[in-house]
Amino acid sequence: MSRRLALIDSGLAIARSLARKGRQTDALAQTLRLLNRPDLSVMEAADAHRVAGEIYLDSERFGKARRHLRSSLTLEQGHARTHFLLGLAFERDPHGCDHRAACRFRAASKLVPDNAAYRAAFGRAAVRSDRLKRGVRELLAAAESAHKDLALLEVVVEGLLEAGKVQDAQRIIVKARFSCPGSGEVRRLWERVRYESARRGQRRASSTQDAGPAMDGAVQLLPFLRVVRSTAGGTTPAPGVRLDVASFPRPHRPHLRSRFDC
Repeated sequence: MSRRLALIDSGLAIARSLARKGRQTDALAQTLRLLNRPDLSVMEAADAHRVAGEIYLDSERFGKARRHLRSSLTLEQGHARTHFLLGLAFERDPHGCDHRAACRFRAASKLVPDNAAYRAAFGRAAVRSDRLKRGVRELLAAAESAHKDLALLEVVVEGLLEAGKVQDAQRIIVKARFSCPGSGEVRRLWERVRYESARRGQRRASSTQDAGPAMDGAVQLLPFLRVVRSTAGGTTPAPGVRLDVASFPRPHRPHLRSRFDC
């Protein structure tokens, strides 16, 4: 029994090692060979399905990744990382579903409440599912550890920017810049937050400028309109087309004659 367990554990370790080296095909073949063993226990099969799902996820084969991860959850429902990986399989898929991803991230966060990565992923997915208040609350809770983890920092900043919380994102980035002063990733996120802040400021300024004449109760005289004076000396507005000579279009017949007379 101990030798069998050692063989299975070593087989999964080899598959994970091959996947980290970029040898996805060899890693998947190793994992599928293990899944074909008839003597796998429930926990061993759940672990093997999880490894296969993670390999398919890294290879962007999202449908097969979800199938293996669901099989793993059927055998081991309380595994938080499997819920998290299944959420990623929905989130990264161009044809996926942010709502389903949020449900899986929430399940992972409930199982391990202290995991900031699970809370940040749930917060961003909640924002994308139009649950802004809940999403921002989870993102701000996860931000307490964001300055220590650049991958986590990116998720938090992206989620806050998508929720329109630019000031909160700036505050978190400032804290991260003090913690990692020479990090190019932090500098890239800082430039992104600055750009988003400038873009929103320009949009607000543009809307304010456009709203001035519309909110003014006085008559707005457009620059291309001219007032036509009547013969009595008063000023009367033109009913439709202006009555001055310059307003009438010139005939196009001379152009037609010059074009077709050969």
